[in-house]
Amino acid sequence: KRIAFYIVPRLNPDGAEFIVTTSGRVRSRTDRTAREPNTLYQQDLNDDGLILTMRQLHPDGPFVVDAQDTRLLIRRRKEHQGSFYRLLPEGLIHDWDGSDNIRVEGRSLDWNRNWSYDWRPEPEQPGAGDFPFSEPEMRAMAEFIHSHPNLFAILGYHTGPGAVLRPPSTGSDTDLLESDWQVLQELAQIGAEATGLPIYPAIKYHAADKRDINLRGHFHNFGYHHLGLYVFEFELGILANSAGITTEELLAATKDEQREAIARRLMAWWDQQEQRDPVYVPWTPFSHPQLGRVEIGGLLRRHLAGRTLPDLERIAQGTYRFTLEHASRHPRITVEDVTVDRVASEIYRLRIRVANRGQFPTHISEKGKSLRRLRPLRVEIHLAHGAELLSCEGHRDLGHLAGLTDSRMLEWFIAVLKGGTQQVTSSLAEIKVFGGTGGNLSLVIPMPK
Repeated sequence: KRIAFYIVPRLNPDGAEFIVTTSGRVRSRTDRTAREPNTLYQQDLNDDGLILTMRQLHPDGPFVVDAQDTRLLIRRRKEHQGSFYRLLPEGLIHDWDGSDNIRVEGRSLDWNRNWSYDWRPEPEQPGAGDFPFSEPEMRAMAEFIHSHPNLFAILGYHTGPGAVLRPPSTGSDTDLLESDWQVLQELAQIGAEATGLPIYPAIKYHAADKRDINLRGHFHNFGYHHLGLYVFEFELGILANSAGITTEELLAATKDEQREAIARRLMAWWDQQEQRDPVYVPWTPFSHPQLGRVEIGGLLRRHLAGRTLPDLERIAQGTYRFTLEHASRHPRITVEDVTVDRVASEIYRLRIRVANRGQFPTHISEKGKSLRRLRPLRVEIHLAHGAELLSCEGHRDLGHLAGLTDSRMLEWFIAVLKGGTQQVTSSLAEIKVFGGTGGNLSLVIPMPK
């Protein structure tokens, strides 16, 4: 009754549809408008409705067939003998000169590098786009957010190894105000307990042998630094998580041998499932019009990239509980202690208390105090016809209110003009409260009996 939930099922409908229907590869969008020489563009060549992987025998090939599970290809090492393969996405090479210098597709755009805070151009930040919100879908999202001052929280849902992700996405935790960091940690812990997912600041969500990452133009820093909100992303998990392989194990795998062992565990688990989506297509010979003999098949990315549906249902119960807890802390503007007293003939004193009875302050975070988007409270008084304001100040700017225990007592003196009692019948005035994240209120003040 108090909260509006705005749900965007897919921020990137075209990219998601491409992966779901073809199992092809895309980050957010691939720019194919200007086709470049020696560049392979994805295409279903054998008319099976899928875009899979092509493997081809090649003396410099970096992959070999796994001796323990022949469905898998593993990295070539010095002790390996026999057939070596190079891998390419299924597709055709535009204006190929016959060399081994084959690039894969055109410019890749990443919409989680296209937010405005700390945006950096390519190639410093791959996938960044031409400028913040250069992509139409991202532009629409930004316009929606900035046109809704009532927004006090934003949650993102992704399909990476299961985790509760929080800011920051560049720098370190010291870039957050300490009181805000404490609230982020508290909320993240609630998310972790509800879902069973581990907590990671975005800068730490990487393989164990990597340094802290800096994701420029990322959602987390935008949400905190430009919106002043406590934002989170739930990485809902991948098929390996459903197979019992934890995110900690996945990120701790820093050697090829460790990653190969994880792939074998996944396939062994999949073999034991009675009901299962296909994750592997057998390698099938194909005569490629440019490369000659290849084989098409391999793992289906579209199913590897998400949990099983029963697993998602369980995780969704946890994200639901977190969402309700986060939402329950919203600022809540109320008008209390309304009194109208006659102080003289046709002169009235109107008093009201404007309070925030929600847990969050109206500026949400300490960072939010300095941001124009989080609007402070404003109170307007609109008199009935035939009434006159005697106070020196009518409309009031109240600034922000802290959570739960903060209020402002307001007072006006109103005169009803001579003969006005016949015009001012049912109401004396209307009070309008514009509360930003705490909601808006309108209250009609009746004439006292």
